[in-house]
Amino acid sequence: MRLVLRQFLFELGLAMLGVVKGPVVMFIDSRLHNSKAAMVYEARALVELFDRADVRRWRVIITLPATDDGIRAARQLTDKYSIGVHLSMVTSLAHARACIEAGAVMLSMNIAPIMTWFEKKDEVEVEHPITPDHPGIKTIQSCIDYIHQNSLNTSLLVTDIRDWDELKQLGGVGVVALSQKLLDQISTLGLTTWFPEILEEYDCPPVCQCSKYLFDFRNHERGLGMILSAGDRSIMSSVVYIQLGRNKVFMQKIEDVIRKEVDERFYVDAFDPLSTTLYGQESIGWRKREQD
Repeated sequence: MRLVLRQFLFELGLAMLGVVKGPVVMFIDSRLHNSKAAMVYEARALVELFDRADVRRWRVIITLPATDDGIRAARQLTDKYSIGVHLSMVTSLAHARACIEAGAVMLSMNIAPIMTWFEKKDEVEVEHPITPDHPGIKTIQSCIDYIHQNSLNTSLLVTDIRDWDELKQLGGVGVVALSQKLLDQISTLGLTTWFPEILEEYDCPPVCQCSKYLFDFRNHERGLGMILSAGDRSIMSSVVYIQLGRNKVFMQKIEDVIRKEVDERFYVDAFDPLSTTLYGQESIGWRKREQD
């Protein structure tokens, strides 16, 4: 099933490459989130399919969850194999720093669960107006500012936006993923949209190697939790692992659809090897015995 899923993702990626001029962001099975080796293997196998199809490396970015093992896998993929990586579900500035140091070309932050975590912190609902002073907005903005202040060639994608008011509070966002509901509201709100110029090539990993970080993730072998504050660990646990649970259900649905499609295309039929071959002809061995 994993081979079939990989082929499906590859063909989906090829179809998207035929529509867009820039890179496409692919993903591997997020159920592998706790195995660095498995994520590295699967990412390399998927990219190899694109290599065989003569797709340039800069046009394929592989998504990994920003777990401890996901960040370590990103480091190996960028350093050793020159594969562009997008680390998803980043939740705080310290978390973002670790991902940037791992060489990620793109980070993504899910606005809704981050905002909700602050609004329902300690299981007590707190009223926070949607302004730049909202602690969730400040957390996301701190990551955006860090990238700009250090002149890092890392894009930050914001997704899972509840409404336009949240997006309006953020400045300097590199990429936005909008739901169909929000897309449908663009014309009525009179918003201006534009499409950035696509760069033909970039060096991988595209991060500023001379920037000074407050910590070196590679030296914290005991895990990401050792470099995060208690609050950062709490929000990461709430956002990342809840989303991974949802992704698990989603991936199972994808597998079920693929399995159903495969079952409809192939069937197993028993046959008598002494009477008929797969090609509908009598068995040579059987004819010889009849002649004897």
